[in-house]
Amino acid sequence: MKQFWARLRYYLGLLGLFAKYSLMEQMEYRINFAAGIAVECGYMLIKLMYAVLILNAGAEINGLTANEMLMCIGTYIMVTGVYMGIYPNFWALPLSVQDGSLDMLLTKPVNTQFLVTLRKLDFGMPIPDVLCGLALIVYGWQQEGLPVTFANVAGFVVFCIAGWFLTYCLFLIPELLSFWFVSNNGVQALSSAVFDFNNTPMNLYPKWVQRLGIFLLPVFLITNFPTLFVMGALSPAMTLWGLAAPVLVFAIQRIVWRRAMRRYTSASG
Repeated sequence: MKQFWARLRYYLGLLGLFAKYSLMEQMEYRINFAAGIAVECGYMLIKLMYAVLILNAGAEINGLTANEMLMCIGTYIMVTGVYMGIYPNFWALPLSVQDGSLDMLLTKPVNTQFLVTLRKLDFGMPIPDVLCGLALIVYGWQQEGLPVTFANVAGFVVFCIAGWFLTYCLFLIPELLSFWFVSNNGVQALSSAVFDFNNTPMNLYPKWVQRLGIFLLPVFLITNFPTLFVMGALSPAMTLWGLAAPVLVFAIQRIVWRRAMRRYTSASG
């Protein structure tokens, strides 16, 4: 147990260094950094227009009120922002496989997946998304009159963390196909489209789509379960599944990662 906590502190410290150096690198070109935030704010305005339409309609759809849908949308925006903070590593993975630059990372005395997927952190894109997402969540929560208890807040935070971890594991798998195929641009576009299913609450989709998105390809767990937990709409079985699914997907992702590493042929042969 002591060894586990020691390694955890080591990797958290290493992640802190990655964050520090990534921020320093981005601050070298502050105009570009500010421009990136401005562009993301533009996209944010488009997402907010969708939220405003829902509030103005004020209708209840399949058991969800406008404020509860606003919480789901806010969670989607917030989780998307955090995910975008590490996405540059995902995007660069196929290229590093093709040009052999992955060789240099394999020689480091650090867990390879940790280094490959978390070594560069983007701070420009997440800032607007996280702030806007939190604002929508707080507003929807307050307007709906849901109880602000320790259990509700803690459960919401736990399911948000589980959703982000599930996003990390689930959407890393398509990037690993680059170890088998020359180009995976089509797979990247498809995975982005699948993630965007969370742009609307899952209650708006047909029942069969909801079941696919909960059990087969559990993308709906990412942004719907935090709000459903606060609403008291999750059964004990679904609550357990919401916490177990990220662990299961992580195990699958690790299997694919190990096979990808065995598949990799370095630039030097």
